Parts: sequence; C-alpha cells; structure tokens
Amino acid sequence: MRQAIVLGLLIGALALVSLTGLGSGFGLTAGFEPTGLWIFGAVTELSLTDILDARAQIGFATQQIEGLMLASISIVPHWAMPPVDPFIGLGVGAALTPPSYSSGIVVEGSAGVRLIAAAPVSLLLQARYLLRWTGTEWDSGPVFEGGFLINF
Repeated sequence: MRQAIVLGLLIGALALVSLTGLGSGFGLTAGFEPTGLWIFGAVTELSLTDILDARAQIGFATQQIEGLMLASISIVPHWAMPPVDPFIGLGVGAALTPPSYSSGIVVEGSAGVRLIAAAPVSLLLQARYLLRWTGTEWDSGPVFEGGFLINF
C-alpha cells in the first residue's frame, strides 16, 4: 500500500511540474549495489535554473529484499558542456521495506553525467551513496545506475 501511495505522489508531482512550463524530463533507470541487489526505477527532473535541477527518483528491488522501494528527492547542480552534462546532488528520501525488514530514512549523495544522445533523449550514468537510518543503526553503501531521460 505504501508503495502505491508514494508512486502516486511522484506521478502527481510530475504532472504538476509539467503544468509549470519549466523544463523537465522523465526516464527509467537500472542499478546495482555491490552486494548483488538490483534496483529498477523511474526518475523525473525539473529544471529550477540553468545550473540547478530538482530530481525525484523511485526504485524497486527485484530479488533478495523483495518489495524494497527507495524513494528520494534531490537538488542537483550541473554544468552543461554539450554533449556532456556532469552533475552532483544531495537528497533525502525513504527506504520502504515489507515486514520483517525495517523501513528507514535515507540521505543520499550522487555524482554522474548526462550524455545527450539525440534531442530530446539523454543517457544517465550515476553513482549514488546512500546512508540509511533503520531505527537502530546506520547502514550505508553505493548504488551504480544507468538509464535514459526524455526531456520535454
């Protein structure tokens, strides 16, 4: 149920962002964690200024912790030098897990690059470092992701 609510809120946020007329994009990602966990998800970006974007990202694990969902919102400064657009980011979110695992708050840092493949499509390569509070301890680790964005 929580997953459906969060997904609905992110889709609603994307629709609201589209109505503002600001530059935005939507895409799909796939990533892995060094422990062997694969995460598939969606990402949306809103251009706040020429060098600053807001990003919402959601991802679902497909094995091991079945039902794990990561949802985050980040501020992403970037430096467009076509055809590359390197970025860094800082965000907060939640790791929502089914029982018997514990859900927790997530703080994340990210770094990567968007490669302009062909207008309006960009390829996204990024590394995210997640720091998660589970209620009793801190857990951390990287997630390496790739995907694409369709900018509109």
